[in-house]
This record gives sequence, structure tokens and C-alpha cells, in this order.
Amino acid sequence: MADTLKFEKKSSDTVERMSKNKKTSTTREKPQRRYSSDEVADIIRIGLKHESGNPDNTIDHDELISIGKEVGVNVEQIDIAVSLLEEEQKNKDKEKVLWLRFKTHSSVFIGVNLLCIVINLFSGIGNFWSAYVLLGTGIFLLGHYAGLRYAPEFLQMALDHTRHIMIDKNQGAVEDDVNVGFKVADSSGLMESEGLLFIEEGRLVIEHQTVDAVLGIIKTGIKKTEINLGDIVRANLQPKFWSSELVLQGNSLRTFRNLPGNSSGTLYLKINKQSINAALNLIDEISKKK
Repeated sequence: MADTLKFEKKSSDTVERMSKNKKTSTTREKPQRRYSSDEVADIIRIGLKHESGNPDNTIDHDELISIGKEVGVNVEQIDIAVSLLEEEQKNKDKEKVLWLRFKTHSSVFIGVNLLCIVINLFSGIGNFWSAYVLLGTGIFLLGHYAGLRYAPEFLQMALDHTRHIMIDKNQGAVEDDVNVGFKVADSSGLMESEGLLFIEEGRLVIEHQTVDAVLGIIKTGIKKTEINLGDIVRANLQPKFWSSELVLQGNSLRTFRNLPGNSSGTLYLKINKQSINAALNLIDEISKKK
């Protein structure tokens, strides 16, 4: 009886051992799944998504190259991918700036039109002129949105081009210590004269052009006037709150006749900050000729 129980126990152990070996063999024979490069990228992106804001989970460029080599990506491919990622981030930043400018434009549009409508209502709605303001500014806003929505590259290129023009213009104005730019508005405020002053061969040369102060479309021809430096008895620069004023006093009422800014033989010209050095140089030249 004892021998029979011992035999049955040995048979049971043998069967159990064979079953385990069979399971092990089955597990070993089962092939492991392989993942494509896109699946690897998605898995890593999802796994690191919740850690994106943690500064401790960042790696430098050398560590990135090391990881790339382990998965079969060479250095050139990593550098190309990094460049594309940086370019994509720059484009996103530019797009954010463009949309921010559009939001600012929209806020200005709403504020200006509300103000015009309120003024129109208080002054009487017999002539609803604020509708024209709404239509005109609305067309500009719609054009801004269309350019941003369908051609952001063109809009960015236009803004960059305008910015470069303004930078070049300002640099040229700052570097110019000879020509004095000025502006003079007439008493009605509807017309404005702008021009340049400079000294040439012992004479003060004044070139000016008159334009309408509203749209700047109507312009006269450029007029040139030459005045002997000896006919100018006094020249000084008077600083103002927003700009400066160049004052030239002639020795007679005919010295500055037919020139914008002339009042009783004295010429009053408003100049910008970029022309202050040139104006000071011009005053020194006039003082030397006395």
C-alpha cells in the first residue's frame, strides 16, 4: 500500500513537471511584437506627456545622440530633426504674435467704433456718419483676418518688409547730420508742408512740398528756395514738449516770403528728434557767417 502511494505521488510530480516545461516552451516560442518607428515615437510621446512640465526630465544634445544610436538613428538624422523642430517652434511663435496683433486690432476696432457711435447718438442721428467709420475700419479688419487665416506667410513677410524699411529710414535719419527735416502745418490744419534745410555753397537751401494733412494724397510740386546766410540775423533751437522748433529771423520781411512757417520775417519750423544734431550744426554754420 505504501509503495502504491509512493508511485502515484512520483507520477503526479512527473506530470506537473512536464506541464511546467510545456508552458515554458510555449512562452519561449511565442514571438515578441515589433514596433515601427512611428509607434515608438507615439509611445514615447504619450509616456512623457505628463512629465513635459518637469525640468528634471530633460536631456542634452549628447544624450539625445546616444539614445538615437541605440534605436538606430544616426547623428545627421537627429540634427535634421532638431532643426525641423526648432523651425516649427519658431513658426508657432510667429503665428502667436500675429494672432495677438489681430486681437489688438480687433480691440481697437471695437473701441473706436463704439466711441464714434456714442458721439453720433449724442450729436444727433440725422446723419449717421459712424456707419462709414464702421464700414471702413471693418474692411481693414476683414482684410487683416483673411491674410492671417489664409496667407500668414505673406502677412509676416509684409510686416518684416515694413519693419526693415522703417529701421533703414530711422538709421538714415540718425546718421544724417547735414539735412534738417521739418514740418509746418497751416492755420486750418488741413494742409501740411514738409521738407529739408541744408547749406550749400554759402547759401541756405530750403526744399519743401505741401500735402493734405488728412490722407496725404494731394501733393504739390517740390519747391526750392535759396537764401544768403548773411540775410539771416538770428538762428536758435527752441525745445518743445514733443519736438523742437527751429527759429530763423531774417533781416527783412522779404527774406522768407512765400515760405511755409513765415511770420513777420521770422521762420518757425518744427523738426523731429533725428534732425536735432543737423539743426545745431546748421545754427553753428549760420553763426560763423555773421
